[in-house]
Amino acid sequence: MELRQLRYFVAVARNESFKKAAIELHIAQPALSRQIGLLEHELKTTLFTRHTRGSIPTEDGLMLLEEAERILHLTEQVKQRILFRQTHVGGKVNIGLAPTLAEWIASDLLEQVRTDFPEITLNFMEGLSPRLRKMLVTGVVDVAVLSLNVDPAHLILGASFTEPISLVGAKGDPLLDGDEPLKLAEIVDLPLIIAGIRKEGIRDIVERAFADAGLTPNNVVAEVETTLMARPMVARKLGYTISLESAAEQGIREGSLAVRPIEALRLERIVARSAEHAPSHAVLEVTQRLSTILKERFPRRS
Repeated sequence: MELRQLRYFVAVARNESFKKAAIELHIAQPALSRQIGLLEHELKTTLFTRHTRGSIPTEDGLMLLEEAERILHLTEQVKQRILFRQTHVGGKVNIGLAPTLAEWIASDLLEQVRTDFPEITLNFMEGLSPRLRKMLVTGVVDVAVLSLNVDPAHLILGASFTEPISLVGAKGDPLLDGDEPLKLAEIVDLPLIIAGIRKEGIRDIVERAFADAGLTPNNVVAEVETTLMARPMVARKLGYTISLESAAEQGIREGSLAVRPIEALRLERIVARSAEHAPSHAVLEVTQRLSTILKERFPRRS
């Protein structure tokens, strides 16, 4: 028994006519009669009493009509629910961001999504790229911003961008005046507050750059795990730190910090989704808006 046969049967029963049903269904009447005949053969019963004025359902036909209408209605509901799910933009979207990046762009993303898609709920989760990549692959987060040097296996990579790495100091420091990048040799003797975890993220990039240049910072006054810890120390003029401008954004807005880029130091990042999990329309919309915000904030990676 096929859904097509049930649709044909219901059309004949409602019209009480094979001819009228064939016109309604846009099929040839012999083809319609053949399908009803196959249905009667399968059910081992006669479904219609045929006479010169039309075709009337038998008792078995009336019972089938009731059930067939219910089945067809249910299948249409299922179809519409699936189509709605495919086109409806709503639900929860989990987003993985580095803490400093989250502080800079999460509010912008939330504002855009609330305006355009009020039925989407955003769940922001923080972490460094290795952890965020694992969360992507395992389906814990739907979209994340990762360092470009992560393993691309099982990922779908999207928009990429570059953020300069800067020297961060107290507002008013003359060394931080101007936009011309500083050379590593100009900062090697400064009192530095080293932020980050060794061999990870920004700290790893900075330490490799110093090593490649044959330089070693001569005046490390403190080491901290996060830029968040370093910011108040820098604002009190206890030293400088090396970080992304986004990590110093709050201090810049408040007028306590200033930044100046360091020559050839930058962090390359990319928007990524898991290749193992099919995205919802909500995930795709949020990914597009996240990518747009990042492109507006940062220059495109060359």
